[in-house]
Amino acid sequence: MHRLNRKNWLEIGVMTVIFAIAAILVYKTTILTRMTLPRTATQAQAEKGKEYLLKDGDRIEQKFVYPSDELLSAGIQVSLDEDVLKDLTKEDKRRDLGTLHLSVSDAAGAVLTSAEYPVYALADEQNLVASFPETRTGFQDQELVISLEAEGITPDVELAVGYTEKEISHASLSINGEPMDITFNIQTADRQFSYWKQWGAFGAVIVYLLLLLSYLSLAVFRLKPEKAFLVSGAALAVLYLLLLPPLSVPDEEIHLKQAYSYTNRILGEEGVEEGKLRMEKEDFHALQMFETTPSLPEYDKIKEEIMKTGREEGAVEIPHSDTRAPFLTYLPGVAGILFGRILGCNGLLVIYLGRICSILCYLAAMYWFIRILPYGKPAGFILAMLPMTIQQCCSYSYDSVVIEAAFLYLAVLFRLIYQKDPIKKTQIAAYVIFMILLSVCKGGTYMPLCLLTLLIPWDRFGSKKKKWIFTGVMASAAIAAFMGSTLRSVLFVVSPTEEQAAGAYLAGETYGTAGLLENPMEFITLSVRTLFLSGDGLIETMFGMQLGWLDIYVSRIVIYGLLLLLILSALKVEDGNCRFAPEVAFSHKMLYLVVTLLSAAMIFVSMFISWTPRESKEIFGIQGRYFLPLLPIAILLFYNKTITIKKDMGRKFMFAAVCLQCVAIYGILMSLERVL
Repeated sequence: MHRLNRKNWLEIGVMTVIFAIAAILVYKTTILTRMTLPRTATQAQAEKGKEYLLKDGDRIEQKFVYPSDELLSAGIQVSLDEDVLKDLTKEDKRRDLGTLHLSVSDAAGAVLTSAEYPVYALADEQNLVASFPETRTGFQDQELVISLEAEGITPDVELAVGYTEKEISHASLSINGEPMDITFNIQTADRQFSYWKQWGAFGAVIVYLLLLLSYLSLAVFRLKPEKAFLVSGAALAVLYLLLLPPLSVPDEEIHLKQAYSYTNRILGEEGVEEGKLRMEKEDFHALQMFETTPSLPEYDKIKEEIMKTGREEGAVEIPHSDTRAPFLTYLPGVAGILFGRILGCNGLLVIYLGRICSILCYLAAMYWFIRILPYGKPAGFILAMLPMTIQQCCSYSYDSVVIEAAFLYLAVLFRLIYQKDPIKKTQIAAYVIFMILLSVCKGGTYMPLCLLTLLIPWDRFGSKKKKWIFTGVMASAAIAAFMGSTLRSVLFVVSPTEEQAAGAYLAGETYGTAGLLENPMEFITLSVRTLFLSGDGLIETMFGMQLGWLDIYVSRIVIYGLLLLLILSALKVEDGNCRFAPEVAFSHKMLYLVVTLLSAAMIFVSMFISWTPRESKEIFGIQGRYFLPLLPIAILLFYNKTITIKKDMGRKFMFAAVCLQCVAIYGILMSLERVL
């Protein structure tokens, strides 16, 4: 039975004090500032193309029921012809073009707040609001009246208010005393960013549990690294799920739509023209809630609607570009969306279920990755805990399955190379499955990894003949999988038809395959320039320094700290508990290096052909995350007999990685404050 000794209690106490101080600072510098920012909400949304043109002398009274307790301001949005306004004010900046008088009253007619807007100072789609000097409370379910009077309005400006003909509960409109069957747009603002209020407590609890449970599992109960990962990885996955909503991960929208299209095929709901996707209205409207760069209201909206019941009837057809990626690369997302649609969940929950399934797949894959590794389990733990690994594996991006397949393939391979036990049929089956999966992912970019089959010693098979038969069968299986599933996608990139080229990125202005064949030196020159100009950035983004759409920054302290931990975990330990077998020969390292360079070259070639415009000074479109599947063999290059560690520090390295992830979480919070 494991018991906490005095040293454990002391370390937990110090960790708790440090965490409490850090949590208070985070709350004051990050959470509290968000809670005091104004939140704009649309109580009634105007329909596109429907506007009421304001006339001189108009008096508008828009009644509505305000749903929240706090109120900072209320008003409506106006539109106008900015070109006309600019011409009218060109010579005289203070020309009298009229004034709009706005006020907000309660049901008894008492004016709560008011404001005046001279027309010459307005802008198109400006919100006219009457604000309180400070947030007022007590407005929950109260009827309010927005009054707007137009005085001396110049008709040339075409000042208008958008409206909707949809029925808005408890809302009514009158213009010059005459009741109308429409509702003007209604804009309000408060400071109730309730998501972040709760994040201040809930997020802190999860982070503390992450630290405490990681410490207990590694230092007290001394769980195996793969079991310790399930504890730490699950907590981090939840944190990333809370902080990075759907579509905030690069290209996630197109991958989500691709996964949705596969669920349509399973449910027999195809039959739309090419370039279109049939999506149920409920799911489409939920999808519209998300933005590539999340906003504070988006977080609150998610919190408010995630558990609502029922589904909206009907379907819509929306634009969609087929990624041509195989079904297997979208399996986790497909499973979640399909499960949600069958159960009749609301659209928001359907989308989140796809991500939750991706998280479960990530936890299972990384657990087996660390477990299968014959050596280097602390390094495997750290690889699974990288910010970029977690971001990609907890999203709809097909990078998640690619990363997981590559890691599992290499884990099985290392076991076949370095362990001396007889080869089991289950190992062969796993090797074949993951190798085929690698062959069909990302246009075969990582197929060079299959060359590592050559490193499996012949004595593991009993004879050289059996080894070469096995190698030939594996090569044939990889090529057959590539030809059957991925060749079409490769041909689309390498040799597109005229129609495909016309609709592709930059519409034929890229180098293309012809540019590569005509001038290979140009490719080499651009590759070298790219490495010199952006090489450090590729390493940093591979680890996760820039998350989301490259606008969420994690400190370099975290990135280079994790890099150092990875290198240290790959060094030889003098006490005999080596985490990499001493048989990592020089010839093995050379093949590891060659395979890494070949896969990296394929990444450069694909981006040169399809994303780099002619006359460019470097290759466009290369992202650090593309190299993440190559990282397990890259760190093997650091194993040597000269630089060693006297004592096994693997568990300390793993806990240090968890601590750095806590710093990364704070970096994400700080970046979200800048971009929201």
